[in-house]
Amino acid sequence: MTNTNPEIRVTDGKARLTLPRAFANSTLLLEIRNENEIVIRKAKVVPLAEEAPETIVLSDRDWEHFMAALEHPAEPNEPLKKLMKEFGPWKGASRSKK
Repeated sequence: MTNTNPEIRVTDGKARLTLPRAFANSTLLLEIRNENEIVIRKAKVVPLAEEAPETIVLSDRDWEHFMAALEHPAEPNEPLKKLMKEFGPWKGASRSKK
């Protein structure tokens, strides 16, 4: 059984964090939930050569719908706007307006 209790770790003056030995030589996924919470997960890396890419075949009608959606995307609705504000990677980044 794995330990489900979170460990408390403290960063040093350069914001470096020492992780448990189980994370050694691993690829990590960092999920920034808000300015006070970051979730660190160990990722399972599968080399592309071991997995065949999935091919999706669209009918002519479905292809036309797909292309139309790319060319004329719908306006973002309120749930999407909320999600973009909460989880967007652009949070705090400056964006130039053109």
